[in-house]
Amino acid sequence: MVSAENLNLDVLELIFAHLSGHDLTSVSLVSRTFFAGAIPTLYRNITYRLKEAKAHDTVMSPFAVLLQHKSLANHVRTIDLQAVPKTNNLKIRIQPHSTFMRDCRKAIELCTSLHTFRCTEPNVVPAFLMSLQNKPNLQSVRVNSNFTAEQAKLLTNLGNLNDVFLELASWNMVDALPRWTMGLQKALTSLVLYRTEELNETALELTLKELPELKGLHIVQCTRMDHVTILNLLAHTPNLEALSMTTFEKSRPIPTPLPPLPSLQHLAIDARYHMSPSPTPAILASLLEQLKLSAPTLSSFSIKLPERKITVQHGFIEKLVDAYGYYLRKLAFLDCVLELKSIEKIAQDCEDLERLDVSIPIRESYAFATAISAAQNLTTLVDIESHAQHGINPSLNLEQVEYFIETVPSLRKVVSGRRIWIPGNVDDGDYSVKLDRRLPYRSRPSWFLPSSKYPSPVPRAESPRTRTKEGDIGSMPQKSRTQKSKTYVRR
Repeated sequence: MVSAENLNLDVLELIFAHLSGHDLTSVSLVSRTFFAGAIPTLYRNITYRLKEAKAHDTVMSPFAVLLQHKSLANHVRTIDLQAVPKTNNLKIRIQPHSTFMRDCRKAIELCTSLHTFRCTEPNVVPAFLMSLQNKPNLQSVRVNSNFTAEQAKLLTNLGNLNDVFLELASWNMVDALPRWTMGLQKALTSLVLYRTEELNETALELTLKELPELKGLHIVQCTRMDHVTILNLLAHTPNLEALSMTTFEKSRPIPTPLPPLPSLQHLAIDARYHMSPSPTPAILASLLEQLKLSAPTLSSFSIKLPERKITVQHGFIEKLVDAYGYYLRKLAFLDCVLELKSIEKIAQDCEDLERLDVSIPIRESYAFATAISAAQNLTTLVDIESHAQHGINPSLNLEQVEYFIETVPSLRKVVSGRRIWIPGNVDDGDYSVKLDRRLPYRSRPSWFLPSSKYPSPVPRAESPRTRTKEGDIGSMPQKSRTQKSKTYVRR
């Protein structure tokens, strides 16, 4: 008789790879066999958060465990340091805990199969630069790169990287970037420069000239690099698939025509608002007008505004939908508000929209649900919690989520208040939902990055649906949507 204890260890590893969090820990405590099968998944990704850093004096860190059981280091693929414990000695200034830093440095040296390293804590990464050397499988780094010249040289020794994310890069790092990318021409596919004040047009141009095959370029909150400068340099990256940039109010006119970007699928805009009245709406409208010819098949669009009380103009939504509604699969509007007529426009004209991230007005949630009722393929709805009010941000309750699921039958996931709701059983027309899980707190500023998998738009020639000039569905009849009535009483 075959039992779980008799299964091959490789089979158990494949099964346990689908578990995470407390489920994986609980399974590993069942038996020695299960523990051996769960070990590769348990130690594949090591994430050190703030709560672990606060308990460093009482709980052994995972890096200390790796030093005691060195064979476990062979399973580590990702190290993500979101926080570092600090010293409690009041006689000296606050600095990283020396014991933790020593254990972490030695543990990184043991992880010969390390694939990804992330650490954005200030004044911490330099201690690990020597340990990161000679890692043939290292492909992705995300670091706070306020380095000296010698430290920048150590980082540029890392080769075969596919993904580079630099935060707060110093001039020494910016100066070394063109020389570094010369050795990463064939490997590097994504480059992110975030909050780097020292970045200038010359340094970025020299860098992009070495990366003609670059797929992702994200230049966000770099004060010397406005959107016009970035657009002028896109001629060096004709195969770009993802682009993020910050628009500034005091900038030159957008160049015409823009370099052709036939492969561009994702666009993220960090819009700045300081002047009153602000020229930003006109800048965004002009940008869409020019991109419509340069990148005709955009499938993912994200925009972030600096103030939560700003309402995105309906005219901008109309231009966005008219230009890319046929291809859009994902839309995200962060720290801003959309009018209900804009939501209705998106639901009606973006037929293939699968995910929508937007601030849901809790007090008008039923009207919001009616506005998106025309969405046929919407599977994920995310409330980004950008409500313009003080105190605790309200979130959708069970009754409201049930109404969303009934109004939009294609919905498979509703995220609000760090809670993920999924459809339950349908009994006699009554739609039920259940709580799937809670999301962890995330403090990393990576909203502009695209999903790991780009949605591929359906070419017009191969699409079974045709559009009229007004944007309506033609020739092919739509499936009728029947919904059973249900009475809801607001609590």
